[in-house]
Amino acid sequence: MRAALTLALALAASSASAQTVANIAAQRRCSTANVVGISRQLVDTQLCMFPGMFVNVAPHAGISLSESRLFTLAQAGTRDAMWAAARTTPLQINSMFRTLADQYVLYFSGACGLAARPGNSNHETGTAVDLANWSAAMRAMTSAGCRHPYPGTDDVHFDCPGSDRRADSVRAFQRLWNTNNPGDRIAEDGAYGPMTEARLSRSPAAGFARTGCDVTPPTPAYAATLLRVSCPAQATSGDRPVAYVEYRNTGTATWDTRNTRLGTTSPRDRRGAFYDTVNWLAPNRPTAVDSATAPGATGRFSFVLSIPDVSVPQTLADTYGLVQEGATWFGPADDVVRCEVLVRPRVIDAGAPLPDVVIAPPEDVPVDDVADASDDAGDGGDAGDASDDVADASDANDDAGEVGDDGYAEEFQGGCQCRAVPAPRAGHLGWVAVFALALRRRRRPRA
Repeated sequence: MRAALTLALALAASSASAQTVANIAAQRRCSTANVVGISRQLVDTQLCMFPGMFVNVAPHAGISLSESRLFTLAQAGTRDAMWAAARTTPLQINSMFRTLADQYVLYFSGACGLAARPGNSNHETGTAVDLANWSAAMRAMTSAGCRHPYPGTDDVHFDCPGSDRRADSVRAFQRLWNTNNPGDRIAEDGAYGPMTEARLSRSPAAGFARTGCDVTPPTPAYAATLLRVSCPAQATSGDRPVAYVEYRNTGTATWDTRNTRLGTTSPRDRRGAFYDTVNWLAPNRPTAVDSATAPGATGRFSFVLSIPDVSVPQTLADTYGLVQEGATWFGPADDVVRCEVLVRPRVIDAGAPLPDVVIAPPEDVPVDDVADASDDAGDGGDAGDASDDVADASDANDDAGEVGDDGYAEEFQGGCQCRAVPAPRAGHLGWVAVFALALRRRRRPRA
């Protein structure tokens, strides 16, 4: 008899431990007591993955719990609001923080009335609280900054200050599953979809063999560490300087020159401030990696900045991130790689005075032209003057000194050791005579 009872108890325990989260939801009970094992693992995993995100609301004066197993985790803003409300009105808490497994049971059992689908509940963010004495606490809770968003349909529910952390709850389950199922891994992307829901439904209600923080998570296929950013600090409108960003490939996949690209961020895929129509791949894609980059190697992403026109000096900036087209964005946060340039307007040249135009004389003047110039001079006196000018020019040629093989006078002028101006060639004497005659005629006063 005793042996039979022992066997029955063992079988019952085995049956309970073998139950899945879906089995518990199918019982149609408004309770999460039977998934407390996996829920505690999910809490531990989430706290490990996101340290400092949650604080405890209880124990605290003026706050009581409907049952001891409730998770009293909340974001700091929610805790502060609840403590402020509790100073004037005692708060009786029915529910606060929920794991993804808790939310699955409440949603699919349908036994507790209104419940959001897993991955979508504010209870997963640490900002929601259900109060048994919601009506008495209404003034105190709203005065402390909490909202009462569902009057008439979910009166017990309040949303308090804090940020949206629902995706963290999903990531905690995805990490927990992958740690215990290395042969059936799912993406740890925080998105609650069919693949995540299918794994959650068949997860053991009593918990896995290991928590999500037992092992180091596997290295992702695409990951990067920033090494350096090279961008000009200043530029002028119309300039096209070259910039580059270097990363170390810390993932397991090789970067390729077709799909591993630099993209604009903040927000992602916007038109770049320095978009260059010739060099960029697209308005939101400055470049791909310069060459294939294996894991552990350094990859450079080089591109041209097209400096836009400005009317006054101003600072323009772009931010960039890494993207594997068709797969994922990866690497540092979107605002880490920043190219900031002080842009100056173009310098418009108003024009400089034109230099004096000097018409060079011809190299050689035919003798006949000299004779014609002499005839044009008029009477004998003028011819004599012209003759004198020719003589003077001849003397000037003699005074210039000897001419070397290179056509320059051998004699240096002054003490600068610079060559003197080339001496006139003998063939130029005819032109000198004509020029002297023209000057003398111009200076002669009219009769």
